[in-house]
Amino acid sequence: MTFPYLIVIFLFKDFSDFPDRSLVTSIFRRRRLAPSWEYTTEGVIWRLHPAEGGMLVGEERNIGSKTTSFFCVDSSGTLWKGKNFGEQWWTGIETVHKGVLFLYGFATPDLPGRRGITAVDCATGDLLWKNGGWTFIAAAGERIYSLQDAPGGPVVAEIAHRTGALIREIGRGGVAMQQVPHAADDLEDVEHPQVLSEDDVSPLAALVRQFSAPAATECPVEYCEHGPYLVIVYHRGRGEARGEKSPYSQEMKVVESSSGAGAMHVTLDPAVRTPALGSFLVHAGTLYFVREKKTLTAVRLRKS
Repeated sequence: MTFPYLIVIFLFKDFSDFPDRSLVTSIFRRRRLAPSWEYTTEGVIWRLHPAEGGMLVGEERNIGSKTTSFFCVDSSGTLWKGKNFGEQWWTGIETVHKGVLFLYGFATPDLPGRRGITAVDCATGDLLWKNGGWTFIAAAGERIYSLQDAPGGPVVAEIAHRTGALIREIGRGGVAMQQVPHAADDLEDVEHPQVLSEDDVSPLAALVRQFSAPAATECPVEYCEHGPYLVIVYHRGRGEARGEKSPYSQEMKVVESSSGAGAMHVTLDPAVRTPALGSFLVHAGTLYFVREKKTLTAVRLRKS
């Protein structure tokens, strides 16, 4: 095996004799990360929810037109987008379970209580089923559980999650509610950021502090380590803009944990009124983050 770049370098006494120092730097610099793709919405990205198979479901709310729509992406790009399923505004993501997106509705627009379940296939965006009289409680296994309107009061019911078929009525009241299993929806391949604690004196915390040194002390710092990379999000004061309504900028850095080499630096939002948390996650080896509440960006941190 030969090392042609090293042979060229050793022809010179030192780097001052080298005709192009930037070439020397580029030889030894680690390759910087770059976005795999970006998806920009017309409205605001209100919520993101990971799903099985490396998918990520999003809720887009357009305040100007009073419309809500949904989309789904994975590491390759957009699977589907711009869909709603009857209700234009009074709806949102309840949860995602076993490849199915569950949306909630409301009894009436002027009442805060949720009522109605809409089930959507995450992979295709196809409507699976909907029922306006049920209220979602929980999901576990191949079932979901709901409160179902009935004479004498709501009944706790067990329902097939992909078909909406009623499996059984569990009963009414607190005794019936105690029979509802509450399974965790956390996926093994999802990593959410954690907030840096003042009491954390670990080497990783020291590295986070090193690269978030410009952070405003009154704002939390979030981080997540995945493979060789450390992702850090912090808020920086905008100096003379501190008296304005949006005194911070939200910054994200991605560095190599072992060497500290910078791999990416992105301004997530140049003008933030209050510190925002949860602006990124890592799902199935892909880093997802939102810029200025409208652009979802995917960066592959490792090969599939």
